[in-house]
Amino acid sequence: MTRLIALDVGEARIGVATCDTNGFLASPYKTIHVTRNEQKTWEAIQELINELEAESLVVGLPISLDGQIHGQGQRIQAFVERMKQHITLPVTFWDERLSTVEAQRLLTQRGQDGRERHQKRDGGRQRPQGKKRRRGHEIDALAATVILQDYLDHLGK
Repeated sequence: MTRLIALDVGEARIGVATCDTNGFLASPYKTIHVTRNEQKTWEAIQELINELEAESLVVGLPISLDGQIHGQGQRIQAFVERMKQHITLPVTFWDERLSTVEAQRLLTQRGQDGRERHQKRDGGRQRPQGKKRRRGHEIDALAATVILQDYLDHLGK
């Protein structure tokens, strides 16, 4: 099995996950900030590829519940087409339906969500932006992990 990287592509951030060299277990790796300068995004992805010695990319593709690819899915397909001009690894699209929902559920299960506790403890005030932003990064990388683990599980069948 080769080392894989999964990308959960969003408008502001890209969640990144990787797996062990046996292709058994996916884990969150990091989050990349998307800027207007796509060249920086390609460079960041290439750095990850080099760092992890990845040989293939799995990109989450949002497919609607009716099985169609709509706006966000089309944006991700266009993103990957532009990326292919800069990054030569093979790319596999994988249905990411509900991966963010699953990532949020996992964070809640791990006790790291904490929204209800914060609202009760501090009278419902907004949490500091840093915690909210950090939670978004965790969800993005965890969503990429859900996508990659689902892909790995499918390969192992």
